Amino acid sequence: MEERDFYMIEESSLKGIPLIVINRVMRNSFINILDTVLKNLKKDKGFIIVFPGMLDSHVHFNNIEKIKETKDFFTSCNIERFCIVSPASLSGINSNSQALCFKATYSSETYIMGGLDYSGITRYSKNEMRKNLKQQLIRMLAIGFDGVKILETKPNFFRQMPFKIDEPEYEKFFETVEEERVPIVWHVVDPPEFWDRKKIHPVALKRGWGYFSKGYPSYEEIRQRVHRVLSKFPNLKIIFAHFYFLSQNLDEAVEVLEKFMSVNFDITPGAEMYVNFSSMPDEARKFFIKYQDRIVFGTDISVGRQFDRKGAGEKIAFMRKFLETDDEFYMPEGDINFLSETDRIIRGIKLPVSVLEKIYEKNFQRIVGKKPAPIDMEKALQECDRIGDILARQFNVRENQNSGYMAQKYLEKIRRKR
Repeated sequence: MEERDFYMIEESSLKGIPLIVINRVMRNSFINILDTVLKNLKKDKGFIIVFPGMLDSHVHFNNIEKIKETKDFFTSCNIERFCIVSPASLSGINSNSQALCFKATYSSETYIMGGLDYSGITRYSKNEMRKNLKQQLIRMLAIGFDGVKILETKPNFFRQMPFKIDEPEYEKFFETVEEERVPIVWHVVDPPEFWDRKKIHPVALKRGWGYFSKGYPSYEEIRQRVHRVLSKFPNLKIIFAHFYFLSQNLDEAVEVLEKFMSVNFDITPGAEMYVNFSSMPDEARKFFIKYQDRIVFGTDISVGRQFDRKGAGEKIAFMRKFLETDDEFYMPEGDINFLSETDRIIRGIKLPVSVLEKIYEKNFQRIVGKKPAPIDMEKALQECDRIGDILARQFNVRENQNSGYMAQKYLEKIRRKR
């Protein structure tokens, strides 16, 4: 390996952290000995390794006007590909139409996980709902979605659902997901402290994520229902978001991964996850190395009316510094989803380069696919029109704010250019 195959720079989008940039062409030829090279660098100086081909598995996107800005931001952070997750909603539909626009614009870089549509939930019988959810899945796959996003087991969503995730309404849906090998990015529960008024983060409390009032399900009830689904459909391809909220209990995380062999965890923050890891860095490092094939990188960056580029960049830099160095450093403020604890000192776990490559890209591609699924433009246009009609008629959304109709117009422009 020659000196030109890697180099250091001091300025980047990941503010204030020196970078080691790996030449894309040479990466595979020296990746196995790069760890030895890094040991010769100054021990007291943190750095970030720039891996060509990084993939963010967990991005929320709701604003068609910010497609280019969002793509440029990720490129500046050396993230070449990403997965947009579009959760369901009971107060609207989902952001599937916006995700389709992003994918149509950057088709080779963008994976999309679609959310289910519950706008007809009060009109259907149980049997009709079973058929409907399966039909929705088949329609999403035909359009070009790469998988499904489930938020229905987040406690405030779970509480509002008239049927639960392990009940018959979902049976045909999960049967088809398993048969078709459709990946799921699945949010289950929330941090345990959200059930404790004394421990909950004040921002989480303000956003309505406190579950100590009457009527909320317990942390264990939700997970028991999810485990019943996993036991009934053992071949589901799952990425549990936010480390399945088990960062405080690595022994239990081990039990889940050993019992359900098709389950994977992403390491999308909340900050509490990294506080927990940092409180036991040696144990966390051993866990990451042992389960290096089951861990996926994701950021939970959200782009809506506003896009906090500064906070998002801080969060990415923080996550990578934790994974790539053994430095001690303060937690940054990050963006609104981070729920930072800025007085906390975090200690990194400095994973081997070979492990980082799997977490940053290869594991997601093994689970979801080497390349994003292609979009069927005609079917995508029909879906955006369908969403637009529901938003207009059922939710009284004005045309200039109707994401379905706006997406339809955006896709029409792309189709005319092709």
